[in-house]
Amino acid sequence: MKLRIENWIDNNNFSEDVKVLFTDAVTCYKAGANRASLLFSYLAFLTILKERIIGGTKPNTFEQGNWNSLITKLQNENLWEANVFEATQQREKIDQATKQRTRDPIFNINEDLRSQIKYWKDRRNDCAHYKDNIIETFHTDAFWAFIESNMSKITIEGGMQSLINKIYRHFDPTITPPNKDITPLIKEVEFSVERSKLKNFWEALLHSGDFDFDLSQRKQELINKSLEVNRDFVNDSLIAIVKANKYHLKDFLSNHPDKVLSFNFNDEEVRRFWKTQLITGNNILGLYTSFLRNGLIPPNEIAEANKTILSAIREYSPTNNEHQILSGNGFLNTFKQDILNNSSFIGNKSYLYVNEKVDIIAGIIKNYPADKDIIMRLVEHYQQQNNSEWLIGRLNNVFVNGSAITDDYKNILQTENVEIPEKLKIFFN
Repeated sequence: MKLRIENWIDNNNFSEDVKVLFTDAVTCYKAGANRASLLFSYLAFLTILKERIIGGTKPNTFEQGNWNSLITKLQNENLWEANVFEATQQREKIDQATKQRTRDPIFNINEDLRSQIKYWKDRRNDCAHYKDNIIETFHTDAFWAFIESNMSKITIEGGMQSLINKIYRHFDPTITPPNKDITPLIKEVEFSVERSKLKNFWEALLHSGDFDFDLSQRKQELINKSLEVNRDFVNDSLIAIVKANKYHLKDFLSNHPDKVLSFNFNDEEVRRFWKTQLITGNNILGLYTSFLRNGLIPPNEIAEANKTILSAIREYSPTNNEHQILSGNGFLNTFKQDILNNSSFIGNKSYLYVNEKVDIIAGIIKNYPADKDIIMRLVEHYQQQNNSEWLIGRLNNVFVNGSAITDDYKNILQTENVEIPEKLKIFFN
């Protein structure tokens, strides 16, 4: 069975030199050679940092001469280790008179991380020089946990910026295939970005690039994946940013209605959303039924919400699951009250009103059991001289000869002994 550190190594694109050192570290660990295991692990850690410096770009305000000198030292097998450690400890330089930064640090990390690196350097010395401090298996375990948690933070540009750059490269089709999974990058957020900077991180990703009033598919993918794989503290500021922009919230939830519970809406937020945002979005029924399914709309507000949604949709074409939820929450009654029994359904120029609702009417008839109120109202409408030809066209696809719904409505007409209007005879004679 592989150790956790072995799986972590496999999931990272380390150089062959780094992999060899880690392999030796694991071999020694399994053999109980604790000092050798920790020493090889430390050397692998520093080798990663050495390669990041050599392959990286000089920080903006770092002197070119000093940078060139550092690269030369890192290529010297007798000097590289001490100079990599020293690079982790270098801080920014500030002009005391102007309070301006005069030199960037090589690694943009916080003081706590610098202190931890120094601690492990001291443990490395315990191993290399066989000092009095005892080195046990748990020391290696702790060091492996340290590098797993912090390796992505220790970059020349800083962990947050490094991850942003990697995400940009992920979405660059000239670099990354379109089907490559972004999950590993999203999982890095917890370890690459300090908690105090998470808000800045998400703002940098969501407030830049290719949209103002809508969320691009790429950014929706980022949000969705983070909500699926990251812990709450990582997503708290992300959720707050999305909720603060009504366009972004509407766009995201319209495409991911299964995530409504992730946003921790209170009653006021739920009401404001279905009253003002949901009705102007896409996938109105899908998102509305998600709110109903999760019990987010108070029972005493559902009838009002049904009415609002019915006035916003152009057609009634829910999935089977969505239809069952709507049916169980009185949507048919709302349809009858607001459309079927509307005074505009009968009377002068009523065909104009019905024409606007033909896809809703046909969808209701198709999805619900045969209903006496519906067919009697249709009879009344088609007894008028001026009636809707458009609705007849839609009903051609619903009242198919020999279908159960057609026979059921025919039975209602026969039971009520109703004279069938001429235009409905094509369905029920």
